[in-house]
Amino acid sequence: MKNYDAYIFDFDYTLADATEPVVDSFAYALQKMNLKAASRQDIINTIGIPIGESYTILTGDDSEDGIALFKKYQKEKSDEITVPNTVFIGEAKKVLETLKQEGKQVGIVSSRWGQRINDIFVNLGCRELLDFIIGTEHVDKYKPNPEGLFKMVDMMKCENPLYVGDSYIDAEAAQNADIDFVGVTTGTTSREKLEFYPHVAVLDDLRGLLEI
Repeated sequence: MKNYDAYIFDFDYTLADATEPVVDSFAYALQKMNLKAASRQDIINTIGIPIGESYTILTGDDSEDGIALFKKYQKEKSDEITVPNTVFIGEAKKVLETLKQEGKQVGIVSSRWGQRINDIFVNLGCRELLDFIIGTEHVDKYKPNPEGLFKMVDMMKCENPLYVGDSYIDAEAAQNADIDFVGVTTGTTSREKLEFYPHVAVLDDLRGLLEI
């Protein structure tokens, strides 16, 4: 097994649960736009996908004006509720602490706004657990395009990185970047779908990462 010197994580449903803020902010934006409400599960199924794409999936509208307005209203509500209402999944914080104690570099590459992730970690009192964050404002092309992973590896100057994510989008991004991948089943992608892609392991609990 490789000796990984850097661990790169997805954020939503890999490290943290922001389900309620996402559902509430999406519902708020759709209501402000006088559009048909989306079901809770339909909204949850888009978590991990860039917001513009999520809007199109939920409404069928791919217009630039529609996407821009949805983003405006969603951010308006998200600014209010996301940071104080996002929590770690299971032992995710302990896993990050252990990796840092072992001298590993730790980063996040997410389809979420990077500054929001930074603020969440500050609010949770553990920003020091992350070396770098790459969010949607830092790339031109979103996952599964490998741009974010390439940028993170360049920033870390690492030789053996590992990417950890809960979604088939994360698995595709790792494959496109030719980076080893570990899937976790704490999101909305099934174990079977995660196992379809090249992987080191597919875990039910992030703690298993410490045994790889």
